[in-house]
Amino acid sequence: MSMKKVYLVGGLRTPIGKTGGILKNFLPEQLAAAVLNALVARHGLAAGDIDQVWLGNVVGPGGNLARVSVLEAGWPYGIPAFTIDAQCASGLAAINTAQAVIASGQANLVIAGGAESTTFAPERRFRANDPRFVDRDTFYDQAPFSPEWVGNPDVLEAAEALAQEMNMRREDLDALALDSHRKALAAQREKILDGVIIPLSDKIIEDESPRRSLDMRLLGKMRGLVSRPGLVTAGNACLKQDGAAALLLASEQALDSYGLTPQAVLYPGVTGGCDPNRFMLGPVYAINQLLKNHALSLADIAAVEINEAFAVKILACCQLLNLPPAKVNRLGGALAYGHPYGASGAIIILHLLKTLQSAGERYGVAAIGAVGGLGTAALLERI
Repeated sequence: MSMKKVYLVGGLRTPIGKTGGILKNFLPEQLAAAVLNALVARHGLAAGDIDQVWLGNVVGPGGNLARVSVLEAGWPYGIPAFTIDAQCASGLAAINTAQAVIASGQANLVIAGGAESTTFAPERRFRANDPRFVDRDTFYDQAPFSPEWVGNPDVLEAAEALAQEMNMRREDLDALALDSHRKALAAQREKILDGVIIPLSDKIIEDESPRRSLDMRLLGKMRGLVSRPGLVTAGNACLKQDGAAALLLASEQALDSYGLTPQAVLYPGVTGGCDPNRFMLGPVYAINQLLKNHALSLADIAAVEINEAFAVKILACCQLLNLPPAKVNRLGGALAYGHPYGASGAIIILHLLKTLQSAGERYGVAAIGAVGGLGTAALLERI
């Protein structure tokens, strides 16, 4: 059976807010529901036209947040919805899964993306009979990502270790972070993302975290988070954030049936594995495999989005891929916007599409590295 071509019709996201910030009153399913309803309305669809919904979520209450979100949106009970937790790669994994569902003929119209509320992340602790239990007042933020005998590093410690291993300079990490904020602020000024950000109220209309006051002097004053002096600081590591984002994906049959105009083709994606201790290099393995699968080289790719959890990660991936930094995160990245884990995959796809459209370019790649040693990547061709 031949695989069907899958089209990206459009996508929307909420403004991105800090933990306890502008989205502090929204549960994750409320953020997702707002995007779901806005997305079908934008494209003249009824909720019942959607065959499936796939969402990424990491720090929610558990269960099937995608299903809760569909019900919160007031959609028909008959629409199935599925939640993926692949940590930081959750949203992009949900999008690649939805692509495969359509390509294989199981559905024609699917919404995929993710939602996260770090503000409402539950407090979690191990049971008293678990060897990892400390006491009843000790909760954990970081789930186990890999067995201890393999290595289960704290994300900050892993970032610092990689920066030291690759002999990175603090000035270069800070400069990348500052550049991310400047590009994000330029995108705001030029209203590049206005068409994909839905207001949630009269006051919640744009991203909260890009900082106009940031400069190298201020970044240079920040202390190392792991060691002093250290390379990884609060200035060159992303913040925890709240937000939701989703894409509308369609088969050619759905385009014809609903009179939809596609903006891009979404090709089969890739997820690969690497050493959990060096999980930030996941995008390197995923991008190389993605390009090989589609008989392309980086020279064919006009723009790349790599989720910017740490400046360390971007510099390492650019170096190992021999990727020009000018191609990467041209509207700014998570160092400026923040990283609402489950939503980030859809956010970077939306930013990638806007980048390709603004420059009139053809191919773009989006990639995320995830704790536990995963890398996920997707290929977009602008129509």
